[in-house]
Amino acid sequence: MSKEKQLLSVVVRSDEEGHWVEWNNDGATGSLGPYQSEKMSDDVRTAKEREFTENAGDINDA
Repeated sequence: MSKEKQLLSVVVRSDEEGHWVEWNNDGATGSLGPYQSEKMSDDVRTAKEREFTENAGDINDA
C-alpha cells in the first residue's frame, strides 16, 4: 500500500433531486445519495473523507 493517496476529493453536489456526495480516491470514483438535507450530505462527506484518510479498509468491510 502506498504511503499516502495521491488524489483524494470528496465533495457535495446539489441538484433538483437532492444533495450528492461524490468522491475520487486515487482514480476510484463513486457517488452517494441523494440526501434530502444538506447537513446529512455534509455528515456523509465527512465520514467518507475519514474512511479514506484514517481507515485502512472500506466502510463496507466493517
